[in-house]
Amino acid sequence: MKQADLRVGDEYALPTYKPYDAAPLAARVRILSIDGGGKVTVQVVNPGTNPPKNAWDARPVKRNEQRQVATRDIVCPWAEWADRAASIGAEREAKAAERRAWHDEYKRRRTDRLFVDPERALPEEYDEEDFDVERDIEERAALCEAYIKARGLGPYATVDELKPLLVDLPVPVLRDILATEAHQPGAPGTVASTFVRAAKLLEVARIASRDRQGRPPRALPQPGDLLGESDIAFVNAVRDSVTASGGELLLPPVPALPEWVDEEDRAVAPLLGWLRLAVGDTSGERLHSPGCYSVQSRPVLLTEHMPWWLVMLEGWRRLCGRCGGPSVRDLLPLAGFVAAVDVWRDRGRNRIERWQQAAFQRLLVASAAARAQMMEPDITLAWRIVAALIENAPAEEGWAAYTVVTATDWNYKRKELEKLTPQQREAARALVRDRLSTLESALPPSQRPLPLPQAVDAKVLGQRYRHLHKLLEDSVPQLDRLLFTLPGAV
Repeated sequence: MKQADLRVGDEYALPTYKPYDAAPLAARVRILSIDGGGKVTVQVVNPGTNPPKNAWDARPVKRNEQRQVATRDIVCPWAEWADRAASIGAEREAKAAERRAWHDEYKRRRTDRLFVDPERALPEEYDEEDFDVERDIEERAALCEAYIKARGLGPYATVDELKPLLVDLPVPVLRDILATEAHQPGAPGTVASTFVRAAKLLEVARIASRDRQGRPPRALPQPGDLLGESDIAFVNAVRDSVTASGGELLLPPVPALPEWVDEEDRAVAPLLGWLRLAVGDTSGERLHSPGCYSVQSRPVLLTEHMPWWLVMLEGWRRLCGRCGGPSVRDLLPLAGFVAAVDVWRDRGRNRIERWQQAAFQRLLVASAAARAQMMEPDITLAWRIVAALIENAPAEEGWAAYTVVTATDWNYKRKELEKLTPQQREAARALVRDRLSTLESALPPSQRPLPLPQAVDAKVLGQRYRHLHKLLEDSVPQLDRLLFTLPGAV
């Protein structure tokens, strides 16, 4: 109170303790003198309820005690104190209840963040407003223990083995992936229904990380079996979102593929054909996955690798019939990507969170790191050749051109050549010369032979064709079909 409002002999309330969750305590005091300078001397008429022992900021007093206090410490006339104390107590009790409710909700949320529940409805949002490094480390370690329990990995599985798997993605996303059985999708609308693909990839990555013999895990996933229309739509949506904000998200370059490549492959190639596929070690001509039973191969991240679009060009005879050919290399980044895609799909494709875009960009980074490991440029020689030969590709007339350059190798081709009229032979010879010249223009100067003259004969064309075929047999798949299309060939 103000000094001018105080009267000698009147009784006032002097607070002795202010609990945070209840009404304050006060002593009943009488003013003995007004000392000036914001000070008064009071005598304690009734000390009231004693404050709790060792209570913080408590002011215990004794009956009939006299002391000098600041006028601002006196709250109000004693007659008004009961109502004021009740009002303050109600307000503080309400605030304390609110704080307790917040704390309980915080504990519930924190517990829920680590509770693996396959029947959990897909959350509306996974992005987190705040991020605490220490809490994040603790929660990821706890998730490792939840992983061991959820998968029944037994006593030999350790947290340290699993830590490298549970990275990058937000903790709630990883929690819901762990709740998903790779071979038992949950009910629609639940996390166990959404994260099936991510759970499969995470499980394969776990098996690979536990390998003690240097062998890769069996049944590595094939990209064609794993990725589809929703992944293409998601990549387009991310790029559109970046463009709408004034930026541009550049993808690794993929050449246009010829029409004889499978239609589904041609649809996915421009947006995901840059994915790296691991190739199993073999001295044979077939392409294997590192997990194939037919080969003894190194772990996935230590094998040779190539872009998916290059495998799309391969004929089925070059792909192993057991494993299906080269398989996904960057398992963890791809697991994050498919998790982002499937959440976006199941939410109606109407919103992309930060973690989802980050998951896609981490996949791009993994691909760039793999290319850097091999010192592979953005545009390779194979890329240039495919891009060059797809232009003005021949149709049915390509068979006649192919006959011209292979007639010296096989008797049946010589017979086919003899069936052609002189005009057809000349047209085929000119087409061969044009296609070989187009191919040579894509070669680096050091590998480029002398230009073919316009009137070059079929024998020289055959020699030039065999030279180029030998030069490029290890780097360009199905060169014959790229050169001549060969409709109906298998």
